[in-house]
Amino acid sequence: MNKHLRQFAGAALATVCTALICTTAYAAYPDRPITLIVPFPPGGSTDVVSRIIANKAGALLGQKMIVENRPGAGTVIGSNLVAKAAADGYTLLMGNTSFTVNASLLKTLPYDTVKDFTPIAFIASHPGAFLAQAQKPYKTFKEFVVYTKAHPDVVVYSSAGIGSWPHLSMAMLANTVGLNMLHVPYQGTGPAKADLIAGRVDVKIEGYVTSKDMVQDGRLNVLAVTGAKRAAYLPDVPTVAELGYPEYESTYWLGILGPAAMPAEVVATLEKVLLEICADPAFVKELTDRDIDVQGLPAKDLKVEIDKQIAKWKTVIAQGKVEAQ
Repeated sequence: MNKHLRQFAGAALATVCTALICTTAYAAYPDRPITLIVPFPPGGSTDVVSRIIANKAGALLGQKMIVENRPGAGTVIGSNLVAKAAADGYTLLMGNTSFTVNASLLKTLPYDTVKDFTPIAFIASHPGAFLAQAQKPYKTFKEFVVYTKAHPDVVVYSSAGIGSWPHLSMAMLANTVGLNMLHVPYQGTGPAKADLIAGRVDVKIEGYVTSKDMVQDGRLNVLAVTGAKRAAYLPDVPTVAELGYPEYESTYWLGILGPAAMPAEVVATLEKVLLEICADPAFVKELTDRDIDVQGLPAKDLKVEIDKQIAKWKTVIAQGKVEAQ
């Protein structure tokens, strides 16, 4: 064997050995507990869904999946922890709409929203409910539009804070429909909703599950939903799109990501387990009972959703001249 052949053979053997080592290293994945970072405090819908996922994934993987709440800085703290973690599949992120909003809302981030993460599975989503205080002089969305256009800068809407999904959904609505409203940001959903019920603010967009009781007892009215199609749990409530604004659509999404450059074998294992959970009728019922739609889509679809949402919120933030505070 001449010198060149020996070099070629040696290189080929090294490649095969490296592949075998990598395969062996991840064949046993996972061999210790996995941490799922939730970038919100305990108790919210994102946290609840994460804990359901973690319990089911742990049983299927044969290792515990532990939910760790790391709130702060509009989800940046938790997201950055995952971006900087080892790319071995043991630290994951429950991504959400704020993850994509921050890419345009914040002037600087300690990570790149696209390059520093690996999409794994698109778990769920839900539209917003366009809510009005029951005593306001409009009982339908069309009446609301007529009233608001006749009274510019009079109608007040609340949100859980500047740059939150409810805020940007309403900002997008104002731009789409051509409305002039006043925004009052609150420190969280609870205070924002309390003032809506009391009539100190007029309207609000948020997930229906958190307002269902107030709608059912007559304190709030649902005038429209913000999704591309009617919500199964509000079949008689039209979408904003079908009321004459087909370009309008806003949904809150949940998906699991890991750090960049995760091994393909690990991503495939996690994706398979997460999609199996999403196909489980018991899981679907648990989320449906919370007015959340299961998506159960693979990594490539989550990547598409993230790219789409980043582009959407970039436009909304620019048009609404929204600035983080």
